[in-house]
Amino acid sequence: DDGIGFPPGLDFKNTESLGMQLVNGLVRQILGTITMQREEGTGFEIVFKREIDTEDNL
Repeated sequence: DDGIGFPPGLDFKNTESLGMQLVNGLVRQILGTITMQREEGTGFEIVFKREIDTEDNL
């Protein structure tokens, strides 16, 4: 997004925004992390481990 971005000081992990609540909840479910980047607008990075196929998962 290259708009005005989120307001300074906003805690995006603790917000009343339904969209951000859903995103944060899904990130927690997959044991991931989410970070916000404020360069030229606002961006988010979600990182999670990829499950490796094993015989138990087949």
